[in-house]
This record gives sequence, C-alpha cells and structure tokens, in this order.
Amino acid sequence: MPISRRQFAVGAALAPVALRFATLPASAKVPTPTSQVLPVQQIKLGDAVVTAVSDGYLDLDPSLLSNIEMEEARAILQGAFQGEPPVTTGVNAYVVHLPEQTVLVDTGGAGAFPEMGKLQERLRAAEIPPEDIDVVLLTHLHPDHVGGLVLDGRLAFPNATVHLHQAEYDFWTSTENRDAAPDSAKGFFDAARQAMEVAGDKVETFTGNAELLPGITPRELPGHTPGHTGYMVGAGEDGLLIWGDIVHAGPIQFRHPEVTIAFDVDPKQAAETRKALFRDVAEKRTRVAGMHIAFPSVGHVVSEGEGYRFVSSDWQYSLD
Repeated sequence: MPISRRQFAVGAALAPVALRFATLPASAKVPTPTSQVLPVQQIKLGDAVVTAVSDGYLDLDPSLLSNIEMEEARAILQGAFQGEPPVTTGVNAYVVHLPEQTVLVDTGGAGAFPEMGKLQERLRAAEIPPEDIDVVLLTHLHPDHVGGLVLDGRLAFPNATVHLHQAEYDFWTSTENRDAAPDSAKGFFDAARQAMEVAGDKVETFTGNAELLPGITPRELPGHTPGHTGYMVGAGEDGLLIWGDIVHAGPIQFRHPEVTIAFDVDPKQAAETRKALFRDVAEKRTRVAGMHIAFPSVGHVVSEGEGYRFVSSDWQYSLD
C-alpha cells in the first residue's frame, strides 16, 4: 500500500523514540561476521514461489574458455570489477513451490568440489526439509548439478521422483560413451551413472517441450550436454526460465555469446544455443535464472552493442 503524507508524519514522530532504544549501549561486542547471511532469495510467480538457494561457488580459470584472447578476458573481468582470474561463479539450485507440489531444480555439487555441498543445510535453514521435495528436475548430469542427489549412498530427497531428458540419461549412462571419453572425463560418467542407479525406478525421462508439471515446461537447450534442459515456470514476462548452464563466466559470455567452455560436450552447438536464447529472452523480456550466475542469480538479459548484459532483478519485499 502506498504510504500517505499523514502516515509518513506519524512515522517521523515515532522515530526519536525508536532511536533512543536503538542507541542503548550494547552489553557485548557483536562478533565480526565470517560468512554471508542465509543465501536464499524468493520470487513470486503467480500461484508459484521460486526459492533460489546457493549451493556454494566454483573458481574457473579463464584458460577453460575458447574463442577469446586471455588479454580481452582479463580486461572484461577488470571492467566488471572482478579483479584478476580465476572467475568466481555461483552454483545455484531452485525450489519451485507449486500449489500441489514442491519441486527442486538441480541438486548442487555435494562431494564434487570442496566449495559446494551447502544445499541440504540451507534448505533446512529455509524451512524446506529435503523430505518435502516431491519432484527433482535435472538440467543435466554434470557433477555440480547431480552431485547432491545421492548422499552416503542414499537418495538425498527420498520422496521425490527424478526427471531429466532422455538424451541426457542415454549419453551419460552409456558404457560405450564412457570408454570413448578421455580419462579426465570418465569421472563425469561415473558420477552420473551412480546417481541414476541409486535413483533407480524413481527416474522418469522425457523428450520434447511439452508441459511436464502443472505450470512447468521443459525447454531443450542442447550443446553444453546432449540433453541439457531449461525449465520455464509460468509464462511470459511473469514467468521465470531456469536455464541451467547457458553461461559459466557471466561477464564474458554475456558480452561474447560465442565464447565456450571446456565442459561443453558440443561447443559449436552450445554457442548457437546461447546466441539464440539470449536473443529470444531479450526480445520477449523473459526473466531468467542460471546455475552459474552470481547469486542471487535472477534477472533479465538485455541487448548491448553486439552482445548482451545481465540485469539483476530487484528484491521482492512481499510475496503476497
């Protein structure tokens, strides 16, 4: 409700009273903070609420990037006030609170990297018990997205069905693909296969872009992996596209969508998918969220020169 002149005057009259209480001497020094407050942001989308949760972060060496000179990459990072490499990128997951179901998109990278694995404790702190998750949607099967699905040999979300694209399941569970992969990539196949084996008959695969759950539609975004998938919650400007790994090094790849990363299974296709998606969400003003956008990770893509830039969404003060 907009504040009136009278309400403002009443508030101003009470301010000196509040100030007297606020300036009472403290009984002890407040400890110096050593970590951020709970990294959670919530967004209202019609009948749904999306909770963005940070699982941690990852430091990326720009040498992993292709189609850009290191001098230019460093200059872009400097211009974005990111200092010297490596590039620190977020690792995020999203809870979609639907009227009848609670859905988790990706599970973080528990066990994959030391700076990750915070999702479980942060969900509980946000009063979202893992047991209350009804559905897990996976954008793809890289370890920083599926690593938190299985903990201590058991499903971390025991009451959830697990959905992913059929092409993604087939690629990472293929013995032939694993045998043909370089030794440095075999661990990716092993982690994916283990997660799928433990999930067992809870795994349900899909193809295409038909509505998967009421209010949630998958969007095929191949290239980073064969079955890489985003999930659209709602529709139009009032919705949110959770797009997975469309970017890793945001300041660089928004400006230069042609830049790929060593983790792309098909770099050429990944770049084409990114270019087309940037153009689409910019034209349609679609709000987006990414697993590797700096937390809180929700915003819009806008055209700028020959590239794009990311504009973070404002904090929503009310979810009514």
